[in-house]
Amino acid sequence: PAQLVFLLQRAGQCEAFAQGDLFDETWVADFLFDKDRLFAELTLSASDLQLYDRVFERLAWSVPPPSAVIYLTAPVDVLMERIAERGRSYEVEISADYLADLSAVYARYFAGYRAAPVIEIDVSQVDLASQLSAYADLRRWLAAPQGYARLPETLLL
Repeated sequence: PAQLVFLLQRAGQCEAFAQGDLFDETWVADFLFDKDRLFAELTLSASDLQLYDRVFERLAWSVPPPSAVIYLTAPVDVLMERIAERGRSYEVEISADYLADLSAVYARYFAGYRAAPVIEIDVSQVDLASQLSAYADLRRWLAAPQGYARLPETLLL
C-alpha cells in the first residue's frame, strides 16, 4: 500500500507538469517518476510488484519526460553519516545493506537511461552550495544538457 500511495502522489504531481503554465514552461522537481519503480523493485514481493507494474504502466504514459536529470550519488558510508546527522526518526531503520542495494539499482538504471541527458554528481566530492565553480559547471550543463556527464570528474561542455 505504501508504494502505491507514493506512486499515486507522484502521478498527481506530474499532472501539474502536463498541464503546464501559461507564463513559465520551466519545471523543477525533486523526483523522477520512473525512479519510484526502483524502490518498488527492492521492497515488494513478486506478486505485489506485478500489481504495482500494472498501475505504474497505466499512469506512466501521461508523464512528460524531463529535459534533464541530476543524479546525486555518494558512497554508502557517507549516506549513513548524513542520515545519522539529520536524526530523522523515519530514517533510523535504514540499513547500509539497503542503501548499497538501492545505489546498485540506481547505477544500473541510469547506466541505461536514455529518456533525457543525465548529470551525475558525487555529493561526497562536490558541495554545490559552497563550490561556486562546480555550481557554475552544473548551470552551464543545464543550459545545454547533452548525454551523460559527471561532476567532479569531467564535464563535457
